Amino acid sequence: MQNKYFAVFVGALGYFVDLFDIVLFNIYRVDSLKELGLSEEVVMTEGSKILNAQLIGLLLGGIFFGVMGDKFGRKAALFATIFTYSVTTALCGLVTDVNSYLLLRLICGIALAGELGAAVTLVTEQFSPKNRGWATTILTAFGISGVILAAIIGHFLYWRHAYFLGAALGFALLFLRLRVKESDTYLQFKHLEHRGDFIKFFSSKKRLGKFLIFIALGMSVWIISGVLASFSYEISAFIGLERIPVATALIFSNTGLILGDFFWGAASQILKSRKKAIFLSLLMTIILAVFYLINPPASKLGYLLMLTFIAIAATNWVVVITSCAEHFGTNYRALATTSLPNFIRGSAVVFIEIFKQASLADYNKFVVPMLCLIISSSVAILLLKLIPETFGKTMEFVEED
Repeated sequence: MQNKYFAVFVGALGYFVDLFDIVLFNIYRVDSLKELGLSEEVVMTEGSKILNAQLIGLLLGGIFFGVMGDKFGRKAALFATIFTYSVTTALCGLVTDVNSYLLLRLICGIALAGELGAAVTLVTEQFSPKNRGWATTILTAFGISGVILAAIIGHFLYWRHAYFLGAALGFALLFLRLRVKESDTYLQFKHLEHRGDFIKFFSSKKRLGKFLIFIALGMSVWIISGVLASFSYEISAFIGLERIPVATALIFSNTGLILGDFFWGAASQILKSRKKAIFLSLLMTIILAVFYLINPPASKLGYLLMLTFIAIAATNWVVVITSCAEHFGTNYRALATTSLPNFIRGSAVVFIEIFKQASLADYNKFVVPMLCLIISSSVAILLLKLIPETFGKTMEFVEED
């Protein structure tokens, strides 16, 4: 098997395990916190603190493993991230108090941060401009199915055992990583003095501006996953529906994410344009969000189908991350591409906090996230005009300081 195809295979499995672990707390939030002694009244507030800690960990880890990927190699970052999150996930299965739970999910967040970006960086540097988008589409779309597996076992498996399973999957993947070779593009430029320099990367107004635009382009996905799906238990009850378990909501929303990833990834290849695919995704998200804001779901199935349809529209995830890898030079590519998905995930902290405060103030728990979806997607469309097209761009270039 050629190394580049094996890299896609192992990268897809890595992202599968990564997302499986990321959503475990979402799925078992209510059950695990109740077992640790919390009442129904504080499960949402304490649960949002732990979820935010995990998301903050993703922000910190994105930077840490991004720097590692540029300084020591894409493969080294992949090894470090999977070993760390396998250990901490196993420890989550042994937790006995809320504070320890929060700390472990913070560390898990840091460790999980490096998986997707490092894998996408490695894969984009090994494929031709013509086929690069197909490779990253397969990698991310298959990886998202890890959420569906986690959601399915959430109906049958005890929460502590689910964490042990996640750790076992991680350690198994570690052995597969031994056969993955380092990127030739990275090896070609590893002699450069300034690789993965965090200060230089973010002190450049041009680089920082591009990076912030990419964050805005991908935020919509995490309003759906981080709020509409993760708090389906509370939102469904607020709008008068039967309470929807988070595990069920995640099955439907992530089915939409998989379909959307394939659809928009393929669209960018067929249209030969990353920007056109992203624009159409954002436009469809706005249209559907406005529709459901005017016509809220009237049944449990209606809410779940809404999650699926909006997720299909909003999941420009693979196109945004691929375009980011194509925008930044080899000496900063791992830092940019590893940090980006985690800054996008981290943006959910803002939307979760808005949702939490709106809930405490008795605002409509359904309207608030839908308005956030409309506003964020509209701003993203305006910002999309500010970046150039990258379809077909060579990856053999470096950033000048």
